[in-house]
Amino acid sequence: MFPRRAADPARSGVDGPPSMQLAVRAGFALLLAGLTAGVAVIVRGEVLINTGHRGGAYDSAGFLKLFHAVTLHAVLVLPALAWWLGRTSWSEDRRTRLVSRAVLAYVAAAALTLVGSVVAVVIAI
Repeated sequence: MFPRRAADPARSGVDGPPSMQLAVRAGFALLLAGLTAGVAVIVRGEVLINTGHRGGAYDSAGFLKLFHAVTLHAVLVLPALAWWLGRTSWSEDRRTRLVSRAVLAYVAAAALTLVGSVVAVVIAI
């Protein structure tokens, strides 16, 4: 019913220079991680509410909110960086290296927020 490219966006090409391709793909991967964290927050909250712990749902279900926020914004920040770098006179190799470093920094920031959130929950228990 749908063309192959529309049915499988992970396999379709991203138009643009390699730095933009990397930024869009990494941003989308981090977006998926953020959406997964959002689902986990909702599921945990619903379980707590359904077991009669409404107050606990609001207190402890949102422990992934910071990770959720950081990862959701990657889909905007990384392509914006690649776009901005595309306006410079730097070579594409240099722009791709900078975007790859930004992706690594973003993944590290997301990992730190996730670890910090989990550690905070464990300490609170």
